[in-house]
Amino acid sequence: MKNLTIFTVSATRPNLLVNSADDRIEPQAGWSISAENPEDIIHGFSQLKIKKEYKLRGYQYFSGGNGNGIVWAIPASEELPHPDICDRLDEMFLSPPKPEIALDDFMGAIDGDKSPLSYLQAAIAWHELHEFGAMWHGCSWGQDRILPFTDNYKEEMLSEFDDPDEDSSIADYLNFIHPWDELKEIPDILNPHFFYQNGKPTVVFYTINDIGYYKLSRYTHTFEKETYIQKVEREEIGAGDGGIIF
Repeated sequence: MKNLTIFTVSATRPNLLVNSADDRIEPQAGWSISAENPEDIIHGFSQLKIKKEYKLRGYQYFSGGNGNGIVWAIPASEELPHPDICDRLDEMFLSPPKPEIALDDFMGAIDGDKSPLSYLQAAIAWHELHEFGAMWHGCSWGQDRILPFTDNYKEEMLSEFDDPDEDSSIADYLNFIHPWDELKEIPDILNPHFFYQNGKPTVVFYTINDIGYYKLSRYTHTFEKETYIQKVEREEIGAGDGGIIF
């Protein structure tokens, strides 16, 4: 790993205060232009910004308390057209609308200082923007918890035991937080981390999600050079009983 940077889990959280509208109303049924502003997600991260020639806007799908959404980057001088006059992406769930004026990838409208932290923030923002508009059964990423749960996982373990082992390993911690049926591998680095692989900025982090059953996942975000457009891969490396259904 070239130029390895290891982060605390706190670094994955938005670090700027954003004043969002509080007067949210229930969306209309079906697809509509969202009253929420997806730019608030980017504005919460100190090392990212939206390119001045673009803006982010979103569509909302709502049905029976469930919600999904989709975000598009469009020219700053334009507005989202009504979803009924847009092409539909039939290969995607719920056939969301796509305006002709939109970029294929909203991350093409994102800029930053190209620091390791900016790539970590861009990786988290990618997930948050893809979860835009999610409600109830539409939620998925919102239930992911990035590991470790605290900035000092050994201290977290030590606080739970009368006779703790100060040399506790990553494997010990993973089994401390959940009794896994199977672990395909034990991470060498549990904390979120950044490095260059084949010259491309890369971010890796691990999460636990308990929808349906407990899943331990590794997310790998590989960025195109000099942009925040990224390829995202998720691999499930652990599974266990329990979980929630909602």
